[in-house]
Amino acid sequence: MRIAICGLIKSENIGELFIARGLEYIIQKELAAVNPDIDIEFVEVDLLGRNDEIRLVSGSIQKRLANYYNYSPKGIATEKLFLALKKRGLQTENKFIKNAIARLRHTLWLNGINYKKRLNSYFEEKLKGADFIVIDGAGLLEYSYNEYQWPLLLISEYAEKHNLNVVYNSIGRAGAFDERDFGSKLLKRALQSPAVKSISARDNPEAVQACAGGAHEVKLLADAAFWMKEAYQIPDRTDRTKVGIGIIRGNSLQGYGVDFGTNDWVNLFAKIAYELQERGHEFEFFTNGLPADTVLGRKILKKLKLPSKYLVTRPVDDGPLVDTINGYKGIITCRMHSSIAAFTMGVPSVILSWNDKVEKLMEIIGYPDRAIKQDQFDAVYIVDKLEQSLSEGIAAENLNAMKDKATESVTDYLHLIAEKAPKPLDTSVS
Repeated sequence: MRIAICGLIKSENIGELFIARGLEYIIQKELAAVNPDIDIEFVEVDLLGRNDEIRLVSGSIQKRLANYYNYSPKGIATEKLFLALKKRGLQTENKFIKNAIARLRHTLWLNGINYKKRLNSYFEEKLKGADFIVIDGAGLLEYSYNEYQWPLLLISEYAEKHNLNVVYNSIGRAGAFDERDFGSKLLKRALQSPAVKSISARDNPEAVQACAGGAHEVKLLADAAFWMKEAYQIPDRTDRTKVGIGIIRGNSLQGYGVDFGTNDWVNLFAKIAYELQERGHEFEFFTNGLPADTVLGRKILKKLKLPSKYLVTRPVDDGPLVDTINGYKGIITCRMHSSIAAFTMGVPSVILSWNDKVEKLMEIIGYPDRAIKQDQFDAVYIVDKLEQSLSEGIAAENLNAMKDKATESVTDYLHLIAEKAPKPLDTSVS
């Protein structure tokens, strides 16, 4: 049986891959308990239609040319207009103008060579022979900055055409959500497709329910990455001595309309490092793999006059990042999935929150004070919270509760997968 796992599989932010691998583990485990005779093959499908092999290049257009499936240079002029209109739409507060721009960009997406046509060809290739489609979670209810509404809509259309079932496994909201926005209408069309049979949320269940409509009751469950330790067979370690500082790209907040840029991040991280050093903690910086995060890391080292060994080499796949996080006694991070990964490994963490999904996650886990809001971005306060989390540790019941919720996000639709499994041939003789 071929199960397509659709998500941000080829993101340079490797934390996204933790979701897919955790979900594959849960599905395999739970389906084997129901019917051990079902042989499963997982097909990983990238929502943005990126190639299996990702090359490191600079520039948004250059990245597309190098890494997007069937991306044509003939569409570059349209792409520049497409991106310029996006920037204009993000800058305006006028709802009428914002939606007018969104509709114009949708027209370009429908007709441009590198949008609907390209993605359709990618999905036709990747989903060929699939028996079931699972959207793997993450902050996919997002149409303003990352713009996931279009690929989600295409997957629903593909599923309708090929009589396939689609489920949304613990998805969340990232960025603004307003039902008056044109982008939210496209998300609704995707989630309210007759092909979609189950939807659960990892955060913001009200926004997810608004997209899902009345056909589905959206439960607040948990991210599949809470099964990372088992999925990756991560060993326990007793030799942890350092604090890991997980950094983020300089314009991360500005992309969501928050006035906090590169210099602000550099100064904050430098002060955190100094505070850790003053209290006798060893530390180093690490990233989840995005090249822009590494660029910020070099700026921090320059400010602190530290050698390059204080910044862990940028991971290009999931194994090294798992090993890096598993080596820390605690982490201060900006990336949600490095925090979830650490949680599963028994490594306490605090998260510098740049999105309310982080605050909601830590509240659900049971450690709301380990999410540091922007108005609390003070090095002394942050390190105080880290030391508090180190002394408290991670309660087994908190982790188990999240694992149970992550399992439930699969068992709620497991019968739909079992029903689609190929039936064994009847070899009996009458």
